[in-house]
Amino acid sequence: MTALQLSIAAGTIANAGVNPVTKKEVFDASLSPKITAMIAAVGFYEHTGDWMYTSGIPAKTGVGGGVMGVLPGQFGISAFAPPLDGSGNSVKAQLAIQYIMNKLGLNVFGNNHIIVGE
Repeated sequence: MTALQLSIAAGTIANAGVNPVTKKEVFDASLSPKITAMIAAVGFYEHTGDWMYTSGIPAKTGVGGGVMGVLPGQFGISAFAPPLDGSGNSVKAQLAIQYIMNKLGLNVFGNNHIIVGE
C-alpha cells in the first residue's frame, strides 16, 4: 500500500464511508464513527493516549511504517517513513502528522478558541 492509498482509506473513513476520489460508497456511513472511535482508543496500542494528546487526531499505525489519521468530516492523512521506533511505528511519519495537525491548529486538545459574534 502506498501513502496515497492509505490517505484515501483514511479519507474514506473521514468522509462517512464515501471514497473521496471515486465518490463511491465503500461502507455504510454508520461505521465511520465506530472506526474512528476504535482507532482513537487503540490505534497506537499502549502509546495511544500520548499520540492523541500530542497530535489531536485519531490514527492507526502499522508495523510496516505507515500512519493513517482521520479527522471526521474533514480529511484523512497518512505518511510512511523509516526508521521505526521500538514498537514498530514510523518515527518520521508520527512527527510529520503531529507537525501538520499542530501547525494547522487542528489538535482537539489545543488552546484554540472560537469567538462567536453577537
